[in-house]
Amino acid sequence: MMIKDLLKDLKYKNIELSVSGADLDVNYQTEELPEDVITLIRRHKTEIISFLNQISGNLAIENTPLLSNYVLSSSQRRLWLLSQFEGGDLAYNVMGAFVFEGELDKPAFAQSFTALIDRHESLRTVFREAEDEEVRQFILNTETIGFRIDEQDLRSAGNQEEVLQGLVGREFRYPFLLSEGPLLRAGLYQVADHQWVFTYVMHHIISDGLSMDILIRELLLFYNSAVKGELLALAPLRIQYKDYAAWQQSQLSGDLLKSHKGYWLGQFSGTVPVLDLAGDQPRPLIKTYNGGRTDLLIQQGLGAGIRSLSQAEGGTMFMGLLAALNILLYRYTGQEDIIVGSPIAGREHADLEEQIGIYINTLALRSRFKSTDDYRTVLRQVRQLTLDAYEHQVYPFDELVDALDLKRDMSRNPLFDVGLILQQSDPSAKSAEPQLAGLRVRSYNGAENVISKFDLCFSFNEAGDALYLGIEYNSDIYHPETVNRMGRHLEGLLAAIVKDPGAAISSLDYLEKKEKEDLLAAAPSLPVMGNVVELLEAQVL
Repeated sequence: MMIKDLLKDLKYKNIELSVSGADLDVNYQTEELPEDVITLIRRHKTEIISFLNQISGNLAIENTPLLSNYVLSSSQRRLWLLSQFEGGDLAYNVMGAFVFEGELDKPAFAQSFTALIDRHESLRTVFREAEDEEVRQFILNTETIGFRIDEQDLRSAGNQEEVLQGLVGREFRYPFLLSEGPLLRAGLYQVADHQWVFTYVMHHIISDGLSMDILIRELLLFYNSAVKGELLALAPLRIQYKDYAAWQQSQLSGDLLKSHKGYWLGQFSGTVPVLDLAGDQPRPLIKTYNGGRTDLLIQQGLGAGIRSLSQAEGGTMFMGLLAALNILLYRYTGQEDIIVGSPIAGREHADLEEQIGIYINTLALRSRFKSTDDYRTVLRQVRQLTLDAYEHQVYPFDELVDALDLKRDMSRNPLFDVGLILQQSDPSAKSAEPQLAGLRVRSYNGAENVISKFDLCFSFNEAGDALYLGIEYNSDIYHPETVNRMGRHLEGLLAAIVKDPGAAISSLDYLEKKEKEDLLAAAPSLPVMGNVVELLEAQVL
C-alpha cells in the first residue's frame, strides 16, 4: 500500500497522524480506533514516520544563534504590514475574559504571569526596524518588557456592570504598539469582596487560537503551584518562536517546498475570481474590520443528513458544509468559480506543540463546478480539493499571496472574502473552564467586541446531534437582517440537499414559505399601456 493513499484513507475517517519524536500521535473523533486500523498503523509505522518527516521537513528545528534581532515569519510579516493600515492595529487583538469567585491570591497570580512571560520569548517580543530598515523581532527580558496586571476596584462604583463593560470593552479595543510592547495585557477588576473579572488581550502577531489555550493552561499550572508553595517543574521549551521563524524562512528558500508552492500556484493560475456578492451598503474604499454576529441553531437532523451524505462519498463534515456553502454563494452570485478560506493549525512539526506564537495557516479553497451538477458531484470535487490542500498545507498563505503578485484591492482581503470554520465539541465532556485553586471560574461575556476580518465568516459547531451556525460579518457592508436571512437560506439549502441530493444545484429551493408569499404579494400590477421604458421600469420594480 502507498503510504500517501493510506494517510488519505485515514483522513477520510477523520483519523490524523503526526510525528512526535520517534513515535506517532493518532488523533481521532470516534470513541475508540477500530482494531484493523490500529494493526494497519502499527504495520506501517516506520514508513509513515519517514513519509511525514519528508513532506513536512520534520527534522528537529535548530536553535538560532544569539543575535540582537531575528527574522520574521511569513505570518508576522503580513500582520505587521496590515497593522500599518487604518483599523488594522485593532483588527488583530485576540482576547478572553473570566469571572473568578473565591479567594484569589493576587501575589501568586502576578508571579504566575512573570513565570509565563519568562518561559515564552514570544510574550516579550517587539517589532522594530533594524539598521537596514527591515522589520525584525527584538526579544526583551522579563523585567524590561514592562508587563503588569491592571487592577481596579469597582466594588463601590455606581452602575457597576455598565462601568465594567466599558472598561473591558476599552481593554479589548485598545491598540498595541508593536514596536514597544508588551503585546500581552491583563486586567483584574474586583466587583465584590470575593469576585473579580479577569481579562487578557494579545496581539495576533505573537499568538493564535491554540496559543491562547496554552497560555491559560500554563497560567493556571503556575498559579496552582505558587498557591501551594511548590516549584512547578514544566519541561523546558527546546525551541522558541524565533527558531521557528528562522527555520520556516530557510525551508522556503530551499527545494523542500517547491512542489507545495507549485501546487498552489497551479490552483490560482489564470484569472483569479472575485466574489461578486451584493452588500447592503457600498464597500468602503479601504477595508474596515467593524463587525457583527448572528447565531442560528440548524434544524434537527440536517447536520446528521449532511454528515451521512459526506461519509457516503468518502468525505468529512467539513467537506459537506463547504460544498453547501459554495452552492449558496453560487445561487446568490451565479458564479461557478468560488474561493472560500479556512484556517488550519499549522503545527505539523512535533517541536511546535507547546509553543505560544502565530503558527496558524490559511487554506484558500478554490471550487469550480457547473450549474447542472448535483450536490454529490460538487461534494466529490470539494473532497479532492480539500485533501490536496491538506497535503500541501505547509506552504504559507502569506507567501502564496506574495508569489501571485495580485493586483492589490485595498477594499478586500487577498484571494477570498468569505471564510468557513467547523468546530466540534463533546457536550458530555467536562467543562473546559480553567480550574484555579480556591476559585470557581466561569466565562465572562459582558463585553462583546466583534471584529470581522472578512466580509463573511460562517462558523459551524457540532455538539452531539446539534449543529450551530454563527456568522460574523462586516457591519460596514451588511445589515443584521441580511445576514440572518443568509443563515436561514443556508439552512433551507441544507434541507433541500438532504431531501434530494441528486437535484441540479440550480434547482434547489432554499426560500422559506413566508418569503415566497411575501415576494408574490409584493409583485406590482403592471400598466397596460406605456412606452417601452415605462414598461421596463415597472417590470424591474
